[in-house]
Amino acid sequence: MTAPVLAVVVCHDGEQWLGTALSALRRQRTAPRYVVAVDTGSVDGTAMLLSRATDGLVDRVLTLPRGTGFAEAVHAALDAAPGPVEWLWVLHDDCAPEPECLTGLLAVASAVPRAAVLGPLSLDWADPELVVEAGVSTDASGHRQTGLGGAEPVAAFERITEALAVPSAGSLILRSAWDRVGGYDRRLPLLREDVDFGWRVNRDGGLVLCVPTARMRHARAATRGVRRLDAVAARPGPSPRGVDRAHGLRTFLVNCGTASFVLGIPRVFLLVLLRALGFLALRRFGDAHAEVGALRYLASGRAGLVAARACRPAKGVVPGLFTSRFTRLRNAFRGFVGYLVRRRVEADAALGRLPPATRPVWTLPSEVEGPPVRLPGGLRHVAATVRVDRPSPVPRFVGVDRWRVLRSVVFGPPCALVVGLVAFALVAHAGRFGLDLAGGRVLPVPDGLWEQYLATWHPVSGGTMAPAPAASAVLAAAGVLTGGPAALVSLLFLFDAPLAGLAAYAATRRAPVRRPVRALVAAAYAVLPGAVVAVAEGRLDVVVVHLSVPVVFAGLAAVLRGGSSWLPVASGTSLVLACLGAFAPLLHAFAVVAALVGFVVVPGPGNGVRRRVVGLFMVVLLPVALLLPWPAAVVGNPSILLHGVGAVVPTPAPSVGELAVLSPGGGSVVGVLVVVFALVLALVRPSVAMVPGVVVAVVAVGAVWLVRTVAVVPPAGGPAFAGFVGGPLLVVGWGLLGVVLAAFRQDARPVPAVRVVAVAGALSVLGLAGSGVAGLAASVLTSTTVPEFATGRSVLVLGTPTRQVVGRLPAFGDDDLVPTLSSPGRLARWHRALTEGSVPEARSALAAASAAGVGYVVVADRAVERRVRERVGELVAPSGLLPDGRPVLRVQLAGGTAVVLSPDLARQARTGASPPASLDVAGLTPVEAAAPYAAVRVSEGAPGRLVVIAAEEEPGWRVTVDGRVVAPTRAWGHLVAVPVPPAGAEVRVEASPTLRSWLLLVQAAATLFTLATALPTRP
Repeated sequence: MTAPVLAVVVCHDGEQWLGTALSALRRQRTAPRYVVAVDTGSVDGTAMLLSRATDGLVDRVLTLPRGTGFAEAVHAALDAAPGPVEWLWVLHDDCAPEPECLTGLLAVASAVPRAAVLGPLSLDWADPELVVEAGVSTDASGHRQTGLGGAEPVAAFERITEALAVPSAGSLILRSAWDRVGGYDRRLPLLREDVDFGWRVNRDGGLVLCVPTARMRHARAATRGVRRLDAVAARPGPSPRGVDRAHGLRTFLVNCGTASFVLGIPRVFLLVLLRALGFLALRRFGDAHAEVGALRYLASGRAGLVAARACRPAKGVVPGLFTSRFTRLRNAFRGFVGYLVRRRVEADAALGRLPPATRPVWTLPSEVEGPPVRLPGGLRHVAATVRVDRPSPVPRFVGVDRWRVLRSVVFGPPCALVVGLVAFALVAHAGRFGLDLAGGRVLPVPDGLWEQYLATWHPVSGGTMAPAPAASAVLAAAGVLTGGPAALVSLLFLFDAPLAGLAAYAATRRAPVRRPVRALVAAAYAVLPGAVVAVAEGRLDVVVVHLSVPVVFAGLAAVLRGGSSWLPVASGTSLVLACLGAFAPLLHAFAVVAALVGFVVVPGPGNGVRRRVVGLFMVVLLPVALLLPWPAAVVGNPSILLHGVGAVVPTPAPSVGELAVLSPGGGSVVGVLVVVFALVLALVRPSVAMVPGVVVAVVAVGAVWLVRTVAVVPPAGGPAFAGFVGGPLLVVGWGLLGVVLAAFRQDARPVPAVRVVAVAGALSVLGLAGSGVAGLAASVLTSTTVPEFATGRSVLVLGTPTRQVVGRLPAFGDDDLVPTLSSPGRLARWHRALTEGSVPEARSALAAASAAGVGYVVVADRAVERRVRERVGELVAPSGLLPDGRPVLRVQLAGGTAVVLSPDLARQARTGASPPASLDVAGLTPVEAAAPYAAVRVSEGAPGRLVVIAAEEEPGWRVTVDGRVVAPTRAWGHLVAVPVPPAGAEVRVEASPTLRSWLLLVQAAATLFTLATALPTRP
């Protein structure tokens, strides 16, 4: 039986598929009336196969040049048709329709009068159980949307659906509809001609249907890169990805509405550039080249956008069939759900728990019935079966109850862990939520951390050119994601437990341990006593340790394994190590030593020695480059190494009993549960897998001893004291929990009385959480801002230690800046003289502070205020209270950030005498200038005058007088001073960055390299 159909077979170097395709065409139950084959310059055996097929199958063979496009070939076949027909059936040389394919298409066409284009299901060439293409759509970025999450089983398609377009291979087209819209666009020689044509047919009023009763195997040689795209040898070809992107963007722009076209041109150009940059960052250079090629194709005018739009009388999206942004969001959600379901089913498959029977993966064509339905264009189809790859060559489709599996995932151990720890955080921090928390060891976090980090000179402790702490750069960079560094710090304190629990759970994903055990271990780690005390006392450095330790040790283990993805793993581990080193240098050094020891002790795979060596060098050296120039400050100041980053807060040393229960102080003893669990399991179920955890715990105990016993003076000055042992104790806890995990490995013998052990573990975690809630009730964190003082003069904050900051109160990072050698002692003397000294000592100290630029003095309370005012009298005046209730005194002495001294005062300043402590001082003229870049124009006058800048004199100042470089001198024993000639001069004083700028460039290069290589690439 024949039908009024013209079958057009377009061939191009398709010898390996053409024989099967012609055989399938010959076996059609309903045969087309005419068959025309078009050979576009094939150089293989295609021509010979077609000549043989002219005996009873192919009516005519056309031979066209090799560069002829697919659209032009179909037009040529129609022009050469032997007779009139009602339908056109377009076939590729790499598609093989099932015997009932044409019959099914014609049956639906007769039942739906408005049907203009009908397409079959495209099945995989090698596995006809998989659907690789059905109805297609596009979005506003020109991406082809199939609604398939990879390959789907045939059983998932049971209804005839409307579509924006169907693939050209196997499509049955009404001849009258073809003539009305002009057929395939000849400006699209290959790829996307089907979407463009279907869009125009829909706008013309016809229906485009996907018919699952008709099925066809399709090799998709062009899109898979198996066949050369000779029709688009020039750019954006011959890459299939480049051609697809270029023609996809053109298809959208020539068919969309006028407003979408006008707004879409700049939007598309911007998005394509951003995508290209993103692909470059991911090292997907082929995709980046495709985006740039598509942009050049549009910008060069070769797309012919204006002319193509003029040829389309009806333009605009087709409601319901165009893929909207909302549909893409739904696809993302459905894709995530499908990923969760697939992972769960794959896990069951690995454990041999697949159901014995599944629903059929093949639905008979007779079972597909019902009128056409319209689904959102490109909406991802949620199948009821999941493909599971088994060791055998043939994959298996497993029927699943999606919602049952999803419920088991949502209510499984990972989600229960997150929900439980979030509930813990909400309860523990009730009444304390805010995005500006500070207190204890964390000073208020100001805005502008980047500027402070990059600055050459810092207005702290009279001024210093020491490098800013790398922690400021980490917070400034990561704070972009949270709306600012202050918000980031607050979120880290508030949600330390959930974040640490997630990090611990993710870090153990390679361990052959059941998920409930991993979740309990992660929960125990999240609420260890050391972390609770750290959050309660505002110890940001220990919070970062808490979050980093699981990731660091998991990354080091992966680097030592030397796997195939060693580069992203090594770079990512280096990045986390650098963050750890920015806050806790001692534990950074501990991790590096652990990596070196592990490299020597742990044997690696024979074929991965080079990867292990390079990975080890990266995790050892790259973090140092990422922290430049901060390591120099750490090496020169042992207090930073032992105390970490944060405000100076003396810490009482914990007792040995407290250390034995993993408590850094505060009276909590529930940490003993972790110690007991680890010891009991190590004695009852010893195994080699416990050795890494034991080694980590034992070596970390050494770090605890070092921090507890060695007392050092902090950079900001004050008495020497030992550091806080919370960070090393967290490492000890992680090592002990590693021992617990090793006892529950699935490759070990079963745990006796497993239910009793599980209940004991759960109760232990609840005990740790309860103790944590009680400990956080006494947290010192409160919402705090950084008040600024409009005058720009320094603020002297009396306390332990005494701090001097320009224009504001002390903030995060100030106590970690290494001041000049004389600054801590001088500030301590000012404090002692103002609060405890005699009247002459107090007035002299205030005069010295005023000469150093101090305009305000902040005291602890009213009692201290009275003592200061009793000593200095009229030299200060009350200036209100700070938000926390501390009194502020305004210094009444003449002074400023820069002054010109008369010859008499200059002589006193040079000789090291004390500044005058009276209100009626003559010969002192404040000028508008300030460090680190001060410029003063001094008129002519008496010889011996001096320009004094309120900044500590130290190496690095560059001084010029009328353009001549001169050496600075000292005034009042420590300030930068410049002699002025009698004729007057222009004096410039500036901080020279010298080596620091080069180190920052090295740091920037290391950061770019790390970020670029840390991103995983698509396999």
